[in-house]
Amino acid sequence: MRRELTTGSERSPLYLRVVAMIRTLAEAQCEDSASRAYAEATVDLHEAAFADQVLKRGRGRLCVKRLVGKQCNLKGCTPPADDHDTLWLKKGKPDTYLMQPYQLTWKDMKNLVVFCEKNGLRADVTPWPSFLFPGGVISVHIRRDKEFPDD
Repeated sequence: MRRELTTGSERSPLYLRVVAMIRTLAEAQCEDSASRAYAEATVDLHEAAFADQVLKRGRGRLCVKRLVGKQCNLKGCTPPADDHDTLWLKKGKPDTYLMQPYQLTWKDMKNLVVFCEKNGLRADVTPWPSFLFPGGVISVHIRRDKEFPDD
C-alpha cells in the first residue's frame, strides 16, 4: 500500500516525479541511498533554517565548556555520544552546542545527564534540526542550564 503524505497543489507534477525518482533509487540501490539523497539535497536548507533562529555557526575550538565561559583545557571538551558536533553563537557568544548522533543508548543518556549536571548544562533531544541526515540522526541541543525555560 502506498501512502500519499501530501495533498492538493503540493502534489505537483514535479513532486510526483521526485517521489518516483526516490522510489526508483530505493528499489535499485537501497532505502539508505534514498534517505542519503534526500539529506544531501536538503542539508543546506535545514541548516539555514536553524541558523535563522538568530544563531550563527561558531568557529574556533569546538569545546562545550565555551558555553559556560570557560577556557578549553583540551579535557572534557565533548559530551558523551557526541557526533557531528557544531557550536552555535548568539550575539557573538556561544549559545548552543549541537550534536547530531545516530542514536543515544541508555548508557549514553545516563552519561549525558551526568556530564551536563557536572558542567552546569542541560540537553534537550529533538528531531529538529537534524540537517546533517534528516531521518537518520537526532539533534541534542546543549545549553547553559539557566538558558532553558522552567519545566
